Amino acid sequence: MNILVTGARGFVGRGLLTVLAASGHSGTATGRVVPSHLPAGWRGMSRDEVLSGGSRADAIEAIVHLEVKQHCARPTPAEAHSFTTVNVGGTHVWLDWAAIHGVRRFVHLSSIKAVSPCSHQQCEDAPLHPDTPYGQSKALAERAVRLWAEKDHLRSAMILRPAPVYGPGNEANLAAFVRQILAGKPSLVGRGETQKSVVSRLNLAAAIEFVATQQSTGCEVFNVSDSNTLSLNQLADIIAEISEAPAPKRIPSLLAHCVAPLGDMISVLTGRDFPLTTARLKAIHETSIFPCDKLVAAGFSHRQSTREGLSEMLTWMRAE
Repeated sequence: MNILVTGARGFVGRGLLTVLAASGHSGTATGRVVPSHLPAGWRGMSRDEVLSGGSRADAIEAIVHLEVKQHCARPTPAEAHSFTTVNVGGTHVWLDWAAIHGVRRFVHLSSIKAVSPCSHQQCEDAPLHPDTPYGQSKALAERAVRLWAEKDHLRSAMILRPAPVYGPGNEANLAAFVRQILAGKPSLVGRGETQKSVVSRLNLAAAIEFVATQQSTGCEVFNVSDSNTLSLNQLADIIAEISEAPAPKRIPSLLAHCVAPLGDMISVLTGRDFPLTTARLKAIHETSIFPCDKLVAAGFSHRQSTREGLSEMLTWMRAE
């Protein structure tokens, strides 16, 4: 297939291009800055150049939309505005471009933040009632993608909601958790029994390729996560075992609740993120289970287990 990938310079985009090229797909990789170091069969172009007509749109069979303003815990007004301009406005721009140029297949990378938090597992029909500005922007983008698909019965729209992504080159999500364990610093609060879905970059890239090549019409939504959801305690034990680090250290839950407000004050006074704040404590205790059953039922196969994905990430971290 000839595929256009937006936001191709990002962490997910770099991994995706490798997977697509290995499967024989080619196309155009775009970003606000021209992507470089591309696999064979791929060319890099700036976002503006493509949108202004610099790409052969008649040859493009699918758009994979990765362009994003990433989530942050305490967004400034400017960052909150960027969620709207990039995540919502940017999605509209590419949907309009697809409509003008007759591209009928659109894969949109959304987020589990687009749905309301919940204490039990959430399937694809979970309500779009996010509680963060970032989540709200992703929910609005999802609605735009749905409307685009409904306007032409020959169009195909695939919305993917990945769990937090980890892998080589990642400095967010699980990376901080891993570094705490490797440094022998406390990484768990209480028993660490909260369950958290995660997805390796390779599994996410494979899922994107899978849905992009499906011959279907209409709009479908899929959760994307590793095959099994583990607790924070289980994740920590796997990381410690693979890295041969000491057993993960814990902070008693009561102590954590006393320290978190102090962390809030330090963060406000210094402008730097304190390791433990009330927002982070809330996130630690928030169950996040997004099963990938629907995608698997459609024929998708995971490329690696969570253990294999973490091992790959730790190998990269050691090299760095």
